[in-house]
Amino acid sequence: MFAGIDIGDTNTDIAIIDSQINTYKVPNADGLDNALSMISPGGRLAISTSQPLNEIITGRSVDIRTICIPGPGLVYPGTVKGAVSHRGDIVEPIDPEEIKRIMKGQHAGAVAIAGKFSVRNDALEKQVYEIVSQFYSDEQIAISSPIGSLNFPARIHTTRLNARVKGKVNTLIKKISKVNPDFYFVTSTGGLSSPARALDNPMLLYHSSPATVANGAYYLSRIDNCLIVDIGGTTTELVPLKNGKPVYETVIIDGLKTLVKAVSATGIPFGGDSCIRTDICPFRAGSSRAFGGGEPTLTDALNVIGARIGDFERSEVLDKNMAEEAVEKYLDTVVTEIRRYQPGVLIGTGYLAHYLLSDIAERAKTTGIVPEHAASANAVGAAVSKISLEVHIHVDTERRRMTLNGTPYPYKDAKDEDDLIAYATELVRDIAKNEGAPEEDIEDIRVLYYSSFDVVRGWRITAKITDMILAVAPGISVEAL
Repeated sequence: MFAGIDIGDTNTDIAIIDSQINTYKVPNADGLDNALSMISPGGRLAISTSQPLNEIITGRSVDIRTICIPGPGLVYPGTVKGAVSHRGDIVEPIDPEEIKRIMKGQHAGAVAIAGKFSVRNDALEKQVYEIVSQFYSDEQIAISSPIGSLNFPARIHTTRLNARVKGKVNTLIKKISKVNPDFYFVTSTGGLSSPARALDNPMLLYHSSPATVANGAYYLSRIDNCLIVDIGGTTTELVPLKNGKPVYETVIIDGLKTLVKAVSATGIPFGGDSCIRTDICPFRAGSSRAFGGGEPTLTDALNVIGARIGDFERSEVLDKNMAEEAVEKYLDTVVTEIRRYQPGVLIGTGYLAHYLLSDIAERAKTTGIVPEHAASANAVGAAVSKISLEVHIHVDTERRRMTLNGTPYPYKDAKDEDDLIAYATELVRDIAKNEGAPEEDIEDIRVLYYSSFDVVRGWRITAKITDMILAVAPGISVEAL
């Protein structure tokens, strides 16, 4: 059995896939516990939590204390003594008393710790963490090495964001584990992560809804090349699929690059709960009147012009002309954005897809399809996703050192490049297996990056240094197909 949950702005969607697909919607007001209680024990549960995390990141700023270990001659905010060389050697120790002085009287909400070459040796970060943990709880401290990438400025920024959301992720893990301890989170690329890995790098979960929609729409339609029109409560997302896969992009937050990759999507600030005052507004003020809210919305406008959604009689406070104008503005806005993609096929998802996609497709002069269970395609996508991960590997033959995302692993003498890649591939497979990945999903380990050079001293080669990135690519689990 595969089960998926997607927490949206208005509703929590549930999909249970066994011999058939069953989908449900639970109002967020009923609470996550109510949604979790609908999932029978056994099988696999995947949860997309991007909406709660997005609200934290885009909402009121949280004071984060950054401790940077960049090494001599480099100055970053929060710089402290200590250095790891580019080869992973500790060339300057930290000063424990300096860290303690920084922490005493500290009133920040969380602490981010980042060392320049911690992805090749995370020892100094861990030493700083041990000191900081005397002043802060674990869920208030984030370190950078699990992120993996060498890009130090982007890693600092991502670590600060991790510190900002780690407490929320930790609370969710505890809450979910009480009901169903065997679960996964959906990542921003549409793969699955264990709770432990998500806690080490919480930004893996950011903006996962477009990823779940991409997987769900493909699983339900099996159309390789299309544009998904996902009509949610607050926004409408346009998500392109090429050869059955979404397009990925680097996430920028607060004007700075992060080390987060996410499914590319165009967000339109209108959805089923967009309230209508003198015009349709790019925000929600609660549920539609048809679902117990106080102000009329786009959903209510559809009822006034002939739909029968929810308690449609409560929608009749809205003037018909205003309803028609609101729907017209929504359609024009969405179709204008769709034309930029020039799609051959539109796949409609979200609870209003059945009511709006035919008009959208007609105006866009293309074909529109709304598959069965489209209203909960995001939860379906969560249910069928597979475990994925990306591992940054550093190998130094002279030091006989091998690290994966900064953590030391057993070194092995390799005969050649192919032998080294084969060994690293098995290590990555073992990590995925330990998270619960089935054999079929980890047969294809991809080499995303490979760089190797010789160290020459006295006219002879004394060492070979290799960096590579190996990945279990995101997508749909073989077991679900």
